[in-house]
Amino acid sequence: MHARRVAVKPWLIIAALALAAVAGVQGYRMGVSACEARHVAALAEAQAETLVAITKANAAEAKRLAAEQAVRVQNRELEDLARAEPVQSPACLPASRVLRLNKF
Repeated sequence: MHARRVAVKPWLIIAALALAAVAGVQGYRMGVSACEARHVAALAEAQAETLVAITKANAAEAKRLAAEQAVRVQNRELEDLARAEPVQSPACLPASRVLRLNKF
């Protein structure tokens, strides 16, 4: 028996190439959108982490400013106490000033 030759039709080859091209383009688009979705998710996660860090930094800064204000008020009170006490001798400090200075 002789093998029968099958005639390859050119439109069949063109259709197969077109199908492969369409499948390739669709796969590329799906890959791009999947990659974009991963990047969007990573960006959202990074933004959430940044927001948490900013909140913590703001709380720490508020504590620092409150402590700084407390020190400033305490220093002002000590200075007011020191200025309110009259000078008794230009040669030395009075005992109350020395005790107040040693207190802090």
